[in-house]
Amino acid sequence: MSSTEIAKKIATAKRYTQLVECYRGSLEDDGIADIGYVVDASNEFLMLQLVDDRISLNGYSLLRISDITRLDTEITHARFIEKALEIRKKSVKQPVLVDLTDISTILKSIDQNFPLMALHKESVDPDTCWVGSVDSIGDKTVTINEMSPDAKWNGTKRLNVDEITRIDFDGGYETALALVAKIR
Repeated sequence: MSSTEIAKKIATAKRYTQLVECYRGSLEDDGIADIGYVVDASNEFLMLQLVDDRISLNGYSLLRISDITRLDTEITHARFIEKALEIRKKSVKQPVLVDLTDISTILKSIDQNFPLMALHKESVDPDTCWVGSVDSIGDKTVTINEMSPDAKWNGTKRLNVDEITRIDFDGGYETALALVAKIR
């Protein structure tokens, strides 16, 4: 699928709140797609509100548009998914305070409005993500206060912003870590 076709599908999906399957070629295992609703997009990033396998809305993912190889708007069982979300009173919402101007602005705005985010560098380390909050942002790097899977602060970690392929926030995992960390 050409980048022009992908851009058109992104615009249409956002305008009409269409459910999409987003494929990212070699970054995804076995052709698995992210399923969700396009809630925002810039020239560089697409923001999806994710639908998980329990047919519930589960946070947001920012994906680099340059990594997207296919975007499908004709989804098997789309009507079922939409009806289940409607019955559960789950509605698609754009997080209004997330600014997609550039990677630094994205990281800052998520950090200011959500307790934790998960940063992925799938082309470098496909099986790892770093969860935390922003400590500092430089021209080419971001330093995060890293949180362990046990909801304990784990020091800082510096990441090259050009290697970040995905940013997840406000999902069940990030929210659970934040809740447990505040208890301590």
